[in-house]
Amino acid sequence: MAGKLMQVANTLIESGSESQIVQFQNSITTDDVYMLVGNNIQVGGAGGICDINPMVNTTVNIDNDIAIAWIDLNSTATFQKFGSSPQTIWRVTDGMNVTPYATNFIMYLYNWNSSSEYSFISMEVTSHNGTKLRGYQQGGVKPATTSFNGVQINTNQSAGGGWQAGTQFTLYKVVS
Repeated sequence: MAGKLMQVANTLIESGSESQIVQFQNSITTDDVYMLVGNNIQVGGAGGICDINPMVNTTVNIDNDIAIAWIDLNSTATFQKFGSSPQTIWRVTDGMNVTPYATNFIMYLYNWNSSSEYSFISMEVTSHNGTKLRGYQQGGVKPATTSFNGVQINTNQSAGGGWQAGTQFTLYKVVS
C-alpha cells in the first residue's frame, strides 16, 4: 500500500496486567484507510484471546453482523480455512500463551468512517504459543453503513492476566 503513515493513537502497556481493554475513541475522523498495529501482544495467562470491535464515540458496537474468512498457516498441521458469519468481533488470535510468547498483527480498516459504505478489514497475524507458529490471513466485512470512529481491543484475561508489559497497540492514518 503506497503512502505514508501518520500516528493517530498509541497505547503501550508499561507495567502489565493493568488493562484488559484498550480503546481508541474518536480517533478515526476521515474516510481514509487506517492501519491498526499490535506489537508484542502478551497476556498473563494461557488461553488468551485478542478481539477487536468497532466503536461509535464511546459505544462499542457488538451487533452480530461481522462476516470473516481466514486462512491459518500452522507449523504443526496443514493450513486451515475458516469462514464465520455472523459474529460480533474480529478475532486476532486465540490460544495465546504467557511470556516470552507473543502475537503481532497489522489490520487495515477501509471505509471505517463512511456512513454510506460497508466497513472492510484485512489482517495479517503472526502468533507463537510455545508449541506452534501460526500465520493468519483474514478479511472481513461489517455490512452496516455506520460511521465508526474508533476501535476497542480486548482480551478475555482477568485477575492479573490482562495485557502484559511491552504490549503495544498503535493506530495510523494512511496518507498520500
